[in-house]
Amino acid sequence: MIKFSRYILVATGILVASMVLPSLYWTIFEKVPRSPGVYYSCMNDDFIIVDGGSRLSPDGKAYTSDEYEQLLPLMFFRQLMADGTMPDSIRGVKMETPSISRASSFYRYTPRKLDSPVITLWPMLESESGKVNLAMPDDYFRIEKRMEFIVARTNKINEEKSQLFTEALTAEGFVFPADIIAGLPTTRKSHDEGYFITDSEGTLFHVKMVKGQPYVARIETPEKLDIVYIEAVDLRSREYYCYIVTRDQGIYVLMDEVYDLQRLPIDGFNPSQHSFRLNSDLFNKCITVYGENWYEAIAIDDMYDVVGTHGEKWESLYERSDGKIFASIFPFEIRMRDDNSAFVRFFFKPSPGYRWIIINLIALIVAVVLIMRRGWPLKSNIPDLLITAVTGIYGLVATQFFPNKFSKVKPPSKT
Repeated sequence: MIKFSRYILVATGILVASMVLPSLYWTIFEKVPRSPGVYYSCMNDDFIIVDGGSRLSPDGKAYTSDEYEQLLPLMFFRQLMADGTMPDSIRGVKMETPSISRASSFYRYTPRKLDSPVITLWPMLESESGKVNLAMPDDYFRIEKRMEFIVARTNKINEEKSQLFTEALTAEGFVFPADIIAGLPTTRKSHDEGYFITDSEGTLFHVKMVKGQPYVARIETPEKLDIVYIEAVDLRSREYYCYIVTRDQGIYVLMDEVYDLQRLPIDGFNPSQHSFRLNSDLFNKCITVYGENWYEAIAIDDMYDVVGTHGEKWESLYERSDGKIFASIFPFEIRMRDDNSAFVRFFFKPSPGYRWIIINLIALIVAVVLIMRRGWPLKSNIPDLLITAVTGIYGLVATQFFPNKFSKVKPPSKT
């Protein structure tokens, strides 16, 4: 029992060491990872890369702050108007503040959105109340075996409303329960469009409440989509309802009213590994997909045709000297947080390659030397040696911090 409790302490020591030592290493040696911002200029039809304090063209030309603002007049129109340098028209289109603001939008997707807490109760706002301001309802819904509305004040189910919406969903072929429910559960938006929901078979539906009655639309897709994430947006232009992220079929936007799915010109997008940004203005949308050590920028016009592309690649973490040294010292690391998750839990991250085996062998030799210097038999310390061989420096620290005192050679008894 005493030996078993010691190995619990050793395991705890390995866990703590595999969290503290890598964290200390990265704090001292890691460089700030690159994440350049990429924009598309309607003035010279070219990209602008903002990386740290520099503003560069794709061929490396540096721009001053004033040149940068003048090349992106739709982003900095307020500053240019204050300076008196805002063009009266661009590409034959008169520049008016309401039009510029209405067309401007920004969206960002990161893999952590796939691994985040999920809301289980949603408010169904009235889409056509006739009032200027939206109002929160008294009940909230969930979609499991049926669609249920729960009154917040009494925690009781509104049977009449639940049956009404359940029948409307069933009539459109909805297969319970819901898989994904996406909407904007807030009154701080220009208008309400309800929710975009996938059923248990992955079919997409639009559900909202219009004058107290359910509105349900089954959205047909040209092919079966493996949807993993949906994010509704409140665009002032009302160009589209939401972004739809699929597992391996790319990213789509669902066009307003007509329910057409428009695929964005992105190939090889992996929602669990890649990030995505989209900047929109009057003339273009600039899409940027980010990997660990690369990005690909695509500019499209208002017809979603590609008008320009630019990409860049740099050394990944473990291709740099600090990453190579880390992978040589530590066989793995354990973190409580991960860039691709919104949860706090244990994340196991093995080091690439096998260079760490050399350090593990050195740690094993050090453990053998320490045991022999103390006069302890190696046979009684085989578990410690195996632990050190597998976990390297972590095991060496843990087994020496909690030594195997029961392996000491007892002195001969006096007769």
